[in-house]
Amino acid sequence: MWAPEWLAGLDIKPKTLEGYHSLLRSRILPTFGDVKLSQLSPSMVRRWVAEMSGEGLSASRVKQARAVLRQSLEVARTDGLIGTNPAQGVKAPQSRRREPVYLTAEQVAELARTAEGFQEGSEALVWFLSLTGLRWGEAVALRRSSLDLMRRRVTVSESATEIHGKLVFGSPKSHKSRVVVFPRFLADRLTDRCAGLGPEDQVFTAPKGGYLRSANYRKTAWKPALRAAGFDESLRIHDLRATAASLMIAAGASIKAVQRALGHASAKVTLDTYAGLFEDDLEALADRLDERLSVTNVAPVLPALEAEVRELHEKAL
Repeated sequence: MWAPEWLAGLDIKPKTLEGYHSLLRSRILPTFGDVKLSQLSPSMVRRWVAEMSGEGLSASRVKQARAVLRQSLEVARTDGLIGTNPAQGVKAPQSRRREPVYLTAEQVAELARTAEGFQEGSEALVWFLSLTGLRWGEAVALRRSSLDLMRRRVTVSESATEIHGKLVFGSPKSHKSRVVVFPRFLADRLTDRCAGLGPEDQVFTAPKGGYLRSANYRKTAWKPALRAAGFDESLRIHDLRATAASLMIAAGASIKAVQRALGHASAKVTLDTYAGLFEDDLEALADRLDERLSVTNVAPVLPALEAEVRELHEKAL
């Protein structure tokens, strides 16, 4: 089977690589491991996809498995080992995308206070994630030297990923470092947290020291805080990232500023993920149009209106 050779040559994030290995071991090799490349056909791939769906495997998992097979076969095709890619064009079931959840600043305050009662340092952590938009792994890897409390900036250059119970440190998801500016409100709450830390010390740690582990934190602080504060227990830590985006946009941040803060590859990714946040912009624009068009002579304001419409539409594209 060609897939293991293809996988060995990939230069991707450790967690992504482990996910590919898992799909290869559990889904691809058991079906296609003994099949020659020349014998693979689209009908075999379609049947395989249908069988996985019939087993009750989630749509997203089926889609991932199909993607790994397709990518590996595409390399085999470009290397001249097969004439066509039998997985190309084979459809996978559509996965239902979970809508982002946005907390208000008041809700963040309540959740942060409650979480602090279950694990020390949680108040600063919840506020940090809600106001900077950093990913969990980026917060876990954050060192004191990356925080400039005077200038209210955090340099995001490292991320921690848990693989088989071990933390693996590497670059952020986008492979690029970034600088995020945060409000003085957060700087005040991080000052005590950073007291006595050396430059290479982690800012957020487990109660007895050591690295934060997501499973442990969810069990000991996050889930209990959700229950105690009356929040829906389906709320994820990752939803604080969406909350950060909503608070930034509500404060007037441009889509490019939000993109840079969140570390998205492009503004399109940000818009695709948080498109619903811009509905208020459209309503506000309509109200302003009504106000301006109600004047007796609209001619002088038309150029400004046209420019405003263009700007808003460009932001929404």
